[in-house]
Amino acid sequence: MRKKLLILPLLAFMFFASVAQAHFLGYDSVDNGEIRWGGSTVYSSQWNSAISTWNGLDLIDILPDTWWTFQDLTVDDVNRSDVTWTGQYTNSVGSDEIDLNRYYLDNDTSAQQQNTATHELGHSLGLAHSFSGNVMYYAQTFQTALGSHDQSDYDYLW
Repeated sequence: MRKKLLILPLLAFMFFASVAQAHFLGYDSVDNGEIRWGGSTVYSSQWNSAISTWNGLDLIDILPDTWWTFQDLTVDDVNRSDVTWTGQYTNSVGSDEIDLNRYYLDNDTSAQQQNTATHELGHSLGLAHSFSGNVMYYAQTFQTALGSHDQSDYDYLW
């Protein structure tokens, strides 16, 4: 009986410790298990790679908008020197937005551009900033593959 009493607090601690390490925004662009997106970007190759990266996890479908669906997310290019970000996700009434900032991205490598697109798309999935070694790390990197914490946050949320 004594062993059982010791195991329960340990299991509760492990559960809450794992939740405390999760990084979620509290909002997302997901509607009925999918994100329907529209808009356009000059970084279409990197954008499509970002979509493939997240779609590879098979829980949420990120698909182009059609005439018969509601657009959940709009991707667009901006050219702003008055900000410090390469990409920005904005949760809005109606369609959420991802702005990719050409002012900085035009000078970046393809991997950095893809990292930005994948990172911002992660925000639209409800993920917040995470640890170094993950796409959801707060700073731009050359990383294009999801890290282990990106995957565990995604799996926990969805």
